Amino acid sequence: MKIKLQRLGGLLPVTREATTEVDWTDGEFQQLLKSIRSEEDKDTLSRDVTCDYLEVGGEVFQVNLNKIPAKYKVSFEKLKEGLKPVKS
Repeated sequence: MKIKLQRLGGLLPVTREATTEVDWTDGEFQQLLKSIRSEEDKDTLSRDVTCDYLEVGGEVFQVNLNKIPAKYKVSFEKLKEGLKPVKS
């Protein structure tokens, strides 16, 4: 399964992305998503706030990376380390 982490915003609004392959089952992914999914309203966030999104199979989910279960921390640490700016 290919996943993409996107981080948007910040003091200097920049979009950064990182992609990796993981060997999670659909059930594992759904369980992870239930743990980390965020329902923030983009319109109510201040300008300097960053938002994280996880893209899998063409679907994009806003996520809270502070809620990552221990089992998935290594994968997300690698993704965060690999975040690179992308041109809009």
